[in-house]
Amino acid sequence: MDLNQFMEIFLEESSEHLESLNNSLLELEKTPGDRKLVDEIFRVSHTLKGMAGTMGFNKMAELTHEMENMLDGIRRSNLTVDTAVIDLLFECLDGLQVYVNSIANEGIEGGLDTTALVNRIKKMLN
Repeated sequence: MDLNQFMEIFLEESSEHLESLNNSLLELEKTPGDRKLVDEIFRVSHTLKGMAGTMGFNKMAELTHEMENMLDGIRRSNLTVDTAVIDLLFECLDGLQVYVNSIANEGIEGGLDTTALVNRIKKMLN
């Protein structure tokens, strides 16, 4: 299957999902106990992960996978939504935006290294 035919759809939908993610994170910042917002952010992250994985964008898929882990920790009450969690989620959003911009401009994820960000998420969960 030629994935290039799906690139435009991927970019369009990714942009919509990133905007939705940003709006939901801004709302979660105001109402950190809102379980529906956490579920919505999880759903959007999961969708982005699946789209990125299907297109072969592994860095983006890995970052969204770690976001899912963090959101799952919140859903299971193992992690509390506080400033540090919100800040980390916004950093993830920023990284995802860099990946999508690079894909749009160059056709590849680019050189952004989110290893330190992923490690910070893992550390927060442990």
